[in-house]
Amino acid sequence: MRPARLAVPALVASALLALGSTTATAAASDQSDAKKGAQTGAQTGAKDARTLSLTATSRDDVALAGASTAAAAAALTTARLSGADRYATSVAISKAHFAPPQEYVIVASGQNFPDALGAGPFGALVQAPLLLVPQTGKLPSSVAAELKRLKTKDVIVVGGPGSVSDGMVRQIEAQSTSGLSYQFAGANRYDTAAQLTDVFEVPLTDVPVYLSSGTTFPDALGGGAAAALDGGFLLLTAPTKLPAETATALRRVKPSNVVVLGGTGAISGSVLTAVRNVVGSGVPVTRIGGTDRYDTAAKVSAATLTSANEVFLANGLQYPDALSGSAVAPAFGGRPVLLTRKDCVPAATRAEIARLGATKITALGGAAMVSDAALKLKAC
Repeated sequence: MRPARLAVPALVASALLALGSTTATAAASDQSDAKKGAQTGAQTGAKDARTLSLTATSRDDVALAGASTAAAAAALTTARLSGADRYATSVAISKAHFAPPQEYVIVASGQNFPDALGAGPFGALVQAPLLLVPQTGKLPSSVAAELKRLKTKDVIVVGGPGSVSDGMVRQIEAQSTSGLSYQFAGANRYDTAAQLTDVFEVPLTDVPVYLSSGTTFPDALGGGAAAALDGGFLLLTAPTKLPAETATALRRVKPSNVVVLGGTGAISGSVLTAVRNVVGSGVPVTRIGGTDRYDTAAKVSAATLTSANEVFLANGLQYPDALSGSAVAPAFGGRPVLLTRKDCVPAATRAEIARLGATKITALGGAAMVSDAALKLKAC
């Protein structure tokens, strides 16, 4: 079942800017007054008559911070949002940002990335946490407990049975107060991402679209957070051909601009040409690509935020923790998701942290994903 048309506030981030900063761990979050008050904005649903009208974040260029990256690192405070596994980490992120009752909770696969990529920005739009689950087997106890804690009314499952099995969906539904779930399950990964754009009141205004490869995830990690920060959607494409489902979604959304994530090795020039033909000459279509996934995430951050007090740091070789973080990127003034290796931080990431003027680094995931040395910005 799919939800009735949704309407969300004019600017999702506007309800989040004054919330403070995340707590270091889920346990600390449970005890903090900030957690109790950090419901990410008023919940909206099918009965809300407001129209989606999003304003893109300023993209003014900013000079590099005067201090060196080494000096900036010395002044930083650090925190970590993590659990025993990727599922518990998604719960830790939820606990640090959401208080009950929660009208919607988004659920996506923690094992199959294609259907899950668009779930983070979608969660930001409907102001809902993103929890991860395995495809089959038993619903993780941490996720079940979080659904109960949030007094979840309705669950929105992103992905079909190949990502989240029918048996898993039934276990999820049992934890909601309505006992029901909505599911977005397209014919393929491109269709699933496109369906997430088709549930909002029209007309849409000033809504950007971020376009990422549907065959690899690295560029979508920082890009998904940027889409969330920008109040936009994340759509997927094949490397050399724009899928019909994505083209249809672009025509329906009528985006204010399109940001293509990654270099020509990820998304070819022919796809950009196809996108321009679909959206028309009046809609800017730009590419943001770096020398590698770390540089791309840094460049995406630079194009999205002029500054940030806090930065999320996630492992660039795994998708789950960054995905969960992207859903809450707009909170607490806006936080990019930057990428790191497990034990050291690439130069591009360190430079972007310095440029942003961040004073806090929050690792997403345990030390097996982002080591304590990396959290302290040890250079590669």
